[in-house]
Amino acid sequence: MIRAVVTIGLLQFVSMSLLLARTKILAVALGPGAVGTISVIDKLTALVSQSLSLSLPFAALRFLPAALRESPDEAALLYRQMRAVTLLLIVPATIVCLAISIGAPGRWGAELLPYQRSVALAFAGLPVLAFVPFLTNAFAGSMTHSRSMTFSIAHATVLLVAAVAGAAGLGLDGYYGLYAVLGTILIYVGARKVGVLDGSTRSLASLREAVRLPAAVWRFAGALLALTFAAPYAALYVQYAAFGLFGADGSGILQSAIGISLSVRTLLGTAHAVFLTPQVNRQAEPEARMAWANEFQRTTVLLFVIALPPLLLFSDVALRVLYSGRFVAASSFVALFIAAEVVTLLSGTYQALIIAGDRMLFHVVQNLAAQALLVGVAAIALPRVGLAGAGLASLAAPLFLYGTTLLFLRHRYGVRVSREAALMALLTSGLLISCGFVGSRYSGLSMQMLGTKAGICVLAWLLAYAVMPAEDRARLRSGAARIAGESLSVMRRLKGGA
Repeated sequence: MIRAVVTIGLLQFVSMSLLLARTKILAVALGPGAVGTISVIDKLTALVSQSLSLSLPFAALRFLPAALRESPDEAALLYRQMRAVTLLLIVPATIVCLAISIGAPGRWGAELLPYQRSVALAFAGLPVLAFVPFLTNAFAGSMTHSRSMTFSIAHATVLLVAAVAGAAGLGLDGYYGLYAVLGTILIYVGARKVGVLDGSTRSLASLREAVRLPAAVWRFAGALLALTFAAPYAALYVQYAAFGLFGADGSGILQSAIGISLSVRTLLGTAHAVFLTPQVNRQAEPEARMAWANEFQRTTVLLFVIALPPLLLFSDVALRVLYSGRFVAASSFVALFIAAEVVTLLSGTYQALIIAGDRMLFHVVQNLAAQALLVGVAAIALPRVGLAGAGLASLAAPLFLYGTTLLFLRHRYGVRVSREAALMALLTSGLLISCGFVGSRYSGLSMQMLGTKAGICVLAWLLAYAVMPAEDRARLRSGAARIAGESLSVMRRLKGGA
């Protein structure tokens, strides 16, 4: 398992590197104000695209693996039906949103009125926003994980090219306009390459057949309908509130902290979607699913042990590298957002069991409560403690989800987290608290400061290695030896070729 997770992580590292290059280009060329404006526009368009996608991107992970097990032709039909429904929903929505952006831009909020054209061009890319997650998950759901990652890399490349255009003088208008054009080309090509279509000639005979998704898929989409609106709305609320309270520059500082934390999800969390969820849905019994989840959790924490100490301790350096020195103010609270993403991943491992067990009512109510908690904490904390209040709100929601998920699994199925997985989760918490505290309190580029933090980082690694279960220490050694061996082999081949 660790090899599969590491391979996915390495491919995702390529994608993440392209996304980070895009962020760096925009931050340096356009500054915090533009980054803050982009963050609000992106969350506005995400609210529309995610709400109208009816959770079909997630449904692709949930239902395609089982359909593929039954029949490749049935899986191909299901994919094409999902694709058709998404198209029928998103194209009219794009037209309506463009009309509002041109004819009544004030409906999107007074703060966005100066950016009317950029908002309109962003909505022109609405089909791209809807289809990219759907196609990424469709590749993974058809058990072609490498194609899923390749598609993600292609999408990251499109974002990078659009950012270069924006930085070259075209501004936000050029960024969103080029993304809409290149993204549309990408999804057209990607939609024809999903693995479940290989060798299948099954086509949709009529519009009626196109929307005749299985009842289970419609129930799944209906159950998650409120959540597909609530989650992006909560994110938009927090960002828009910061935009109103602290201006475009404050919104940009907040987005830089969010961006650093998203690198954790991007690099370490992709395996949840493309590897964990399909595998859990292939297991029949709760006990087998929990065993799978426990092993996956332990493997994920091994990656946390490696990645979190340097990221938390040197968060100010990360902000300089990924953004610019104008964003370093976020280092005082970025640890809160990193912790929120880590807890989200830890919780998400076990939430996958709730979805695999088709307990959608609990899942929806639970997540709606978490989003309400996020909005409530943000509304109280943002005006009182500043941008750090957004971090507190972002952390409160996944902590609630983690606790309620484990309680539900214990009482409903009689399964619980293994002792070893629980210890690894506690180890992660210790790293978050200790390294996050040091990184948020002390910043600077002096040799003494950097050397002290480097020493603390090594000490954190050594202590984590000593505390983790012996089996996980063996996994870590084995994984390191395998990666070192493969790297040496590659270097020898390159040397031989030269």
